[in-house]
Amino acid sequence: MTVLEILAAWFLLSLTGALAPGPLSAAVVQNAAKRGKFYGMLPMLGHAIVEIGIVGAIIFSVHSLTLTPFMISLIMGMGGLVIILFGVLALREYRYSAEQIEESAEKMDDSVTTAASATIQGALVSILSPYFLLWWFAIGLSTVTVLMVDLQVGVGTVLLAGILVYVTHISTDLIYGAFLSIGTDKARERAAVGGINWLNVAVGLFQVILGMWFIVGAVQVS
Repeated sequence: MTVLEILAAWFLLSLTGALAPGPLSAAVVQNAAKRGKFYGMLPMLGHAIVEIGIVGAIIFSVHSLTLTPFMISLIMGMGGLVIILFGVLALREYRYSAEQIEESAEKMDDSVTTAASATIQGALVSILSPYFLLWWFAIGLSTVTVLMVDLQVGVGTVLLAGILVYVTHISTDLIYGAFLSIGTDKARERAAVGGINWLNVAVGLFQVILGMWFIVGAVQVS
């Protein structure tokens, strides 16, 4: 296979992680609904930072790690609790005024602290998301290890191969995140019925249910 064919296959495989509904998607929708499309993309930035570390770890041969049933149970249980917490926070902000809807995202809450908070939220839900961690252990680690071997032949260096793997993978998350963020930003006025932010309500309930599902799964695994 050529370098382009290898990367195309990796792009399609990466979509299985990017398109899966989960706490990161919920964080994008939540921030875009509250502050606009720019803030909606910030959780994806936090996610991208986390994945730099993961790809870097794979390059340094961390692919030899394995997950025991206890570790899987712990990841699912802790991750489920954190997801529920973010869901509760989303549900707490279930109302907004007509004035808030009409204001621009910059005027609503444009600050370094708010931007950092949205970015950190994306990093946290990534690190603590059971699906995210299990996807990397079940699919990502072994696949990237094989890709690195094949790509080194085509591009000549480990560093360049790692960069290509990372950029190709994260592009699926950024494309999907942009779609979610822009769509949510355009839909938020229509969602404001009776002064209630229905997007936040839906996102909050989704995260609470998802978190409970992960906790139940953790109990079953253990």
